[in-house]
Order: sequence, then C-alpha cells, then structure tokens
Amino acid sequence: LLRRVTFALTGLPPTPAEVAAFDRDPSPAAFEKVVDRLLASPAFGERWGRHWLDLVRYGESRGHEFDPDIPNAWQYRDYVVRALNADVPYDRLVREHVAGDVLPDPRLGPDGANESVLGTGFWHLGEEVHSPVDIRQDQADRLDNRIDVFTKAFLGLTVSCARCHDHKFDAIGTKDFYALYGLLE
Repeated sequence: LLRRVTFALTGLPPTPAEVAAFDRDPSPAAFEKVVDRLLASPAFGERWGRHWLDLVRYGESRGHEFDPDIPNAWQYRDYVVRALNADVPYDRLVREHVAGDVLPDPRLGPDGANESVLGTGFWHLGEEVHSPVDIRQDQADRLDNRIDVFTKAFLGLTVSCARCHDHKFDAIGTKDFYALYGLLE
C-alpha cells in the first residue's frame, strides 16, 4: 500500500526509512499521514507537472533538428511544479496561462516575484523551424500550433481543423478559429 501510493503521488519508490516508519506507526491515521506528507512533497508537483507539460508540449528547444535551447524555458517548467505544489485552483491556472501578464491580482511567489506572468510562458514554447522559406506561412503555422495546444489543453477539443473548414460535429467554425488567431497575432 505504501509503495503504491508513493509511486502514484511522487513517481518514486518509498525509501527504506519511510517503509520502516510506516510499519512502526500503529495509529489508524498512519496512511492518511503518509498521503499528506506525499502531497506536501516537492516530488508531487514534479511528477504531476510532467503530465501538464506534456499537454502543453513543453520542450526546451523548438522541436526541430539542430535547434538551440530556448532561453529561460525552465522558468515555465518550474512555475508549473510550484503551482501544483501550491495547489493553485485550476481556474486560476487557466487565467494565468491565458493572461497572467495582465491579471489585476497577480499571484506572488515566496520571494515576492510575480508568479502569474510565468504562466504565459507556454505561448512561447511552441514548435518552430529555424530557417523557414515562406515567412508568412511559417507565422501562420506557428499560430495554428499554439491554437491547437491551447484548445486541446484547455477545451479538450481539436479546433485547428477549423483553420480550413467548419467543424462537422462541434459548433466551431472557421470564423471562431480566425477570431482566436487574430487575438493571438
């Protein structure tokens, strides 16, 4: 039980000392104490942050061969881990991702720095090529990719196909796609 919950919440096995401490604790709340300790562990945010980073296609380069690292990409990654460890409500996390740079009530970190603005970092971490032949096509493709990431992560919908045609089953038209496109551009 201890091994399963430790792997589930942190992605790590329990240490021998943690197993021994759990075995020695006869209280009925022993398991609850373990869960509380694991939820308070920095490893909790690291484990579950990886899932979020996969959704928003986080990478420290542009995803193209010979690409250099994106400067300061790690700040967004660390922001996600801190947000999960601080149990930031989902609606707040969404607002920080969409408009964290203009929120009237930014969330401040322990050092007093604006944490909310770091959420907007996901807009700048998309796939790009480093020598496009057609600059305007490349810009359109980059914005399309960002719309795809945004709508899949936050709406659970594939909206990018509305770049070319109205959705067949969902009420998403090309005018909706291009309204979002214009906002991001």
